[in-house]
Amino acid sequence: MEVLTVLGGGSAYTPGLLQALIQHAAELPLKTVRLYDTDAARLAMVGRLTAAMARDAGTFSVEVAGTLEAAIEGADLVLNSTRPGGLTARRIDETLPLEFGIPGQETVGPGGFFFALRSVPEALRVAAVVKALAPKATILNYTNPSNIVTQALTDFGGVNVIGMCDQSDEDLQAIGQALGRRGAYAFRCNGLNHATWYSDIVIDGVALADISAPLVAPREYDEEHQLRFELSLRLARENPGYWPNSYLPYYLFPDAFVEQARRVGPRSDVVAASLGRYYAHFEAEGKNARPQLRWFRGSPGFGDMAVTVIRALASATPSELVLNLPNHGATAAFAPQTVIETRVRVSRAGVERISAPSMPASFDHLAAQLERYQLLTARAAAGAAGADAQALVTALAANPLVGGEPVALRMLARARETYGALLPSFL
Repeated sequence: MEVLTVLGGGSAYTPGLLQALIQHAAELPLKTVRLYDTDAARLAMVGRLTAAMARDAGTFSVEVAGTLEAAIEGADLVLNSTRPGGLTARRIDETLPLEFGIPGQETVGPGGFFFALRSVPEALRVAAVVKALAPKATILNYTNPSNIVTQALTDFGGVNVIGMCDQSDEDLQAIGQALGRRGAYAFRCNGLNHATWYSDIVIDGVALADISAPLVAPREYDEEHQLRFELSLRLARENPGYWPNSYLPYYLFPDAFVEQARRVGPRSDVVAASLGRYYAHFEAEGKNARPQLRWFRGSPGFGDMAVTVIRALASATPSELVLNLPNHGATAAFAPQTVIETRVRVSRAGVERISAPSMPASFDHLAAQLERYQLLTARAAAGAAGADAQALVTALAANPLVGGEPVALRMLARARETYGALLPSFL
């Protein structure tokens, strides 16, 4: 595993990823990191910065590829970290559902559905190039909605794929902060991406048991994340022994998120307003022989998830990681081919499934709904078996927040007006 290709290489997240790769370079087999992006200007800017970072550290080389084919040819790992439609489409993902009284979020609900209609076709286009030019490569999927994109790549891509999401780590770190414990943590989990339940939680060597005492979200959380934490705590108290993924409250308390979003405005506006600062920093530091990366999108540990997966895939000693992969008997809660999010053992020998823990019985109905939605949306977004307009309606209607075909039909009609060319032609 000497060549890693990063798709979405011009993103403001990429410098943080490269920083993590450099910090752990001694543990990684990488010789070359290739960056590719459809935004040539941002790609060049990030490429100059990260190449200078790598030279200064004396690690691997960083290359900028001019085409998707050049980026993928001969690669061992392909990190799919793209955002088809950019922030323009994301803003619609976050605002269109609000017109129907449904939470506007880029992975959950209708916003995630429309994101999948953009992400899945692009991911399958990548898969076709991988099959042709790097048939032994593994795609590491970071593109959202991760569960649906990974499901489509698994079912229709014909490639090796591993889905990644670091939300579980973010959630466990938030619990630890609220408890005043900032040390190591361990846990098990089961469910679908952004719809998992954590159990057997141990933080700083202490099992998470009684949580009746007041807990406050991390101080740096914005209002939406504070709401997610508050409602996650409520669900944890209602389901002793479990803590929910912080995205689950969108499905269970939708009105609270609609009210919050209408009052505060879309998250994409905040992100868009911050990008100029990041890229100005990248441009300035990219001119220095010894660049000092101070600002980038993502948490201070952003990129560690990808590093951890790459390190595990190169090691003879298995590591237990939370990944998104076909169930293959890890749990009876989902069908064998459904992509679930749970712990697995990873090494150079491959991926070994670990028996997943149970989930709260109260979640059974919602889990079944979300599984059906995930499978239908992956298929419809892939255009599989000549997916037609009815397949899109059926898939969107299956989302628990949509609740039926009449709403789905109206929402699809509105989407055609609003997204325009940002959505695939088959819509």
